[in-house]
Amino acid sequence: MDIETQVLVELIKAGGHILTATIPSLTTLVVGKKIIKHAKLKENYLIALNDIRYLLGVEALHCREHTERDGKPLKQTIRNAVTAERKLEWSGKNTQSQIIRQIQKLK
Repeated sequence: MDIETQVLVELIKAGGHILTATIPSLTTLVVGKKIIKHAKLKENYLIALNDIRYLLGVEALHCREHTERDGKPLKQTIRNAVTAERKLEWSGKNTQSQIIRQIQKLK
């Protein structure tokens, strides 16, 4: 074999070694970023669920105050007003018990 062929063979081998080291590193980087992103989404979801629980608690206290003052909770009246004035809809899918179950699943 002449020198040029040997140099070419060694360059190809070196390129193979570089690829052998690079591919697992890139794979680890991509997977690591996905894991971090998933963990951040989970954390944000838990925060949102706890915020909904808090707001449902605020609603319950307001209803109690209305009941003590007016003799009726006015919950549906207030929800209807929010729908009419703010154009927001209550899905009914995030009740206290459903939120607690979701939080327990995530922990």
